[in-house]
Amino acid sequence: MKSADPRRLTAAVLLLLLALPLAAAPPPTLVVVISVDQMRPDYLERFRPWFGRDGFNRFLEHGAVFSQARQRHAITYTGPGHAAIGTGLDPRHSGIIANNWYDLVSQREVYCAEDRRTAWVGEGPGAPRIPILPASPVLEDDASLGDRLKEKFPGARVVGLALKDRAAVLMAGRKADAALWFEERFGRFVTSSYYPLHPELLRFNAQVSSFLDAPEHRRWELSGKIPAADLARITFDPPDLYDAKNPPAGYGATFPHTLSTPRAILSSPWGDVLLLDLARSVIEEWKLGGNVDRPDLLFLGLSSTDYYGHMFGPDSEEIADGMVRLDATLASFFAWLDAHVGRDRALVFLTADHGVQPLPEVARAKHKKETGQDDYLIAGRVDFSNSRGDIPEPTMKQLGGDRFTLEWHLAKKFGYDLNVDGANASEGAIAYFQEPSFYLNRLVLARRGLSVEKVKDAVRDWVRGRPGVLEVFTNTEIGNGLPATVPHGLAIERSFRADRSGDVFVVLKPGWMWSYGREAGTTHGQPCDDDARVPLAVVGPGVRAGSWGAKVSPLSIARTVAALYGFEAGETDAEVLDPVLGKAMGTKELEAPAAAPAKAAAAVTATHR
Repeated sequence: MKSADPRRLTAAVLLLLLALPLAAAPPPTLVVVISVDQMRPDYLERFRPWFGRDGFNRFLEHGAVFSQARQRHAITYTGPGHAAIGTGLDPRHSGIIANNWYDLVSQREVYCAEDRRTAWVGEGPGAPRIPILPASPVLEDDASLGDRLKEKFPGARVVGLALKDRAAVLMAGRKADAALWFEERFGRFVTSSYYPLHPELLRFNAQVSSFLDAPEHRRWELSGKIPAADLARITFDPPDLYDAKNPPAGYGATFPHTLSTPRAILSSPWGDVLLLDLARSVIEEWKLGGNVDRPDLLFLGLSSTDYYGHMFGPDSEEIADGMVRLDATLASFFAWLDAHVGRDRALVFLTADHGVQPLPEVARAKHKKETGQDDYLIAGRVDFSNSRGDIPEPTMKQLGGDRFTLEWHLAKKFGYDLNVDGANASEGAIAYFQEPSFYLNRLVLARRGLSVEKVKDAVRDWVRGRPGVLEVFTNTEIGNGLPATVPHGLAIERSFRADRSGDVFVVLKPGWMWSYGREAGTTHGQPCDDDARVPLAVVGPGVRAGSWGAKVSPLSIARTVAALYGFEAGETDAEVLDPVLGKAMGTKELEAPAAAPAKAAAAVTATHR
């Protein structure tokens, strides 16, 4: 009998092996969600020629990048943005409609992360009494990604870490194991009694004082990572506009910056270095990602970019230098994560709670440089402040911005006398303005026999004529459903809750912002692209790399992580990021090879002008 041909036997074995189902790769054991506060997506390409190999480029070269990501809601602030990231829900469902809103019953402003039933934990011996409340997610009204994860995997750890309290607690959710944030009045990381007591996580505070006292963290100089000629081309930061910046006393309007207080240090790139040092400590302490039978979830809020972004704006040298410094900080953290958790075990998302608009003065100066013409209507500030200065109970004459003018208009329209020396609480038709909404004073309107609906309409019609205003709606109009043709109509509806939103909702034009009585610095908060567009990228095992042009949002993070681990979370109409599941996704973008620094710099210069 002839012996079998070894080549045929080998081929048969290979065919048999190929026919057998392949064992699925184990899912990641640690999910890390990084929110870079106030990061615009254009920073990724604008500063890319000066990024290192493994910071932001870890996402850009090895991950899935979603170039058309936007927040879906209209009030683009830190609170609702981080709640959207952590819950996968729109503000109308998460309950976090803004950083602050006004409660007509208690007649006070409500902070989105306040909790009057909790106590401080970790403030240290001899800590001073401070005028703010500890934070918790009690005002978040629905389950978060972390909550759903713990329902599926009871042993999973869910942690939120950030410099800002609202970033840490609103991302981590209601069932989190821990949330820590930095309280500058205590000079250390703290938490609240809402969470289970974990003193081991607070041991990191032993390192904080030495970090803050280190000479290298007391000064912010240009790193030199971007050559001076390139820096001048990719920024618009002339000395004659330094007065438009808004740094704190002693910080300075240009480099080098003196960092003499903890707040100043946090308002520099060193703040995010400190936060990621805390993240390393927590990962080690709790061995996050170390269990194959369940995943852990870690939210990281990098808040420093928001602090110095408000001061200097997206066209500044500070943002350029800050981004390349953050790139190096992330690269160091990723190298540590690879060594301690494993690159094949960590799924890492990158996003932001919101973007930011240019300083109005910078926008107008750039427009004049490009066109040769002044146009003060392309950008500016709108002020409906509750008082001129920090006055808790202002009189009518002490109202800020255009508030008194509006009150005078309403008095003339409805034919009543206005006591200008009387308190706003007893005389004003408007009880409070909390951007972007007016809250009417129903007791005063009832005393004068005025229809609430007619006063809403009158406020709406008057505000529509103010410079910088795009559109205004009453809460009745929003509640009844806005027409599909209304600009940002769906985003407005997603930001609206009848029990927390105001009576008259104002949307500003692109380039315009709320001033809070200040005529310096910049901010965000509108549904325009500058504020709503955010980066969204993910890297990790099983992720299909590429650039994807599908219209998605940070809500997709919750939907996608839930799909990966076999449960439901977030809005059902939010998109699942298929490349995270190893699948292709619609509107795949063609990618060019990475450009050499000189060629890339030239391209960035051309587009940025």
